[in-house]
Formats: sequence, C-alpha cells, structure tokens
Amino acid sequence: MYHATIDPDARTLTLTERRPDPITGEEREVTINTYELNGSPLETDFVTRSISESEDGKIHLELEADAITDLASPRADFWDEVAATLGIEYRHGNVRLNDEKSAAQNYRDFVRFLAERDYLTTEDLPIALPSATNRYIVNNAPYHQDGSEMTREEEVAEDVYIDVNASADTIGRHIKALSEQLVPA
Repeated sequence: MYHATIDPDARTLTLTERRPDPITGEEREVTINTYELNGSPLETDFVTRSISESEDGKIHLELEADAITDLASPRADFWDEVAATLGIEYRHGNVRLNDEKSAAQNYRDFVRFLAERDYLTTEDLPIALPSATNRYIVNNAPYHQDGSEMTREEEVAEDVYIDVNASADTIGRHIKALSEQLVPA
C-alpha cells in the first residue's frame, strides 16, 4: 500500500511506502519520490483507499497501485535493495556498513551485488576514485594503476577484482564512489 502527502503550499506530492527495516525488521515509512504538481505527475492507475487532511493543511492519501516502480528514483530503489539484501545503508550522503560482517566482506558482497545485477560489467573496468593516481578500487586483473599487485586481492566475479586491504572508512568511500559512478541518479 502506498501513501501520498500533498502539500498545497509547496505544490508537491510525496509518495511513500511502508517497508520493513533490514536491521530491526520493524516497518518504516520510505519516501519513494517527491513530485512537483504542475499537472499530473503520475502515469500509473491508482485506487484511492482513503483521504484525510492534517492540521497543517496537508492532504494524506492511501493509494493502491499495481506497478509503481517506474515512479521511483533509480538510486533510491538501488539503496533500498542494497539495504534489504546486504544490510549496507546509505544515509545523509554516507555509507553505513553492515555491522554483522567485516568491512572486507561488506566490500566483497557489494561489488558482487553490482556485478550480479549488471550495474558493473567488465566494460566498466578499471574503476578508480576520481582523486586516485595509483590505485584502482575495481579492476579486471589484480593490479593497480601503477602496475603494483593488489595487496589482498579478491576475485568477486569473473574477471572482477578488488583489494580488500583497506579500513572500514575507506571501504565505505569506495562503495559510495562505485554507486555514484555506476547507478543512475
């Protein structure tokens, strides 16, 4: 079931859905997208289940729709799937690793996830941080830009190598950089 809040002053519609939190299992409200109300932003057939108005003048709708995935932001959907599958979260511009696994395992799982879902292909390789001058974060061979061997290389998919010899903070930055480079906004 989807919920929408219409803010008449801002002329926006915010579409939300209740989803289970991947860590606690408790349901939470997840924003799918916010739309400007310049005409109808929605091209999906909705059935309105209820309508109410709050004290602040916002209109709240409970909606039912068969398919709504086209309305969501690809990157928001991506991070929802990562959180549900791997327990890695993206909040306020930062990556939060799954505490139940090592940083190296989080990194392996994340890059494998990208490869399995075709966000990452061998044509994308090698990948370095924009500021990097000598190290790749993902490559098609266990070597860095400067020709040195990766210290603790892992082949996470066929011809997809990462160096897991990094701190948790560095791995978090690598995960964030990969999502920014490979997942559409």
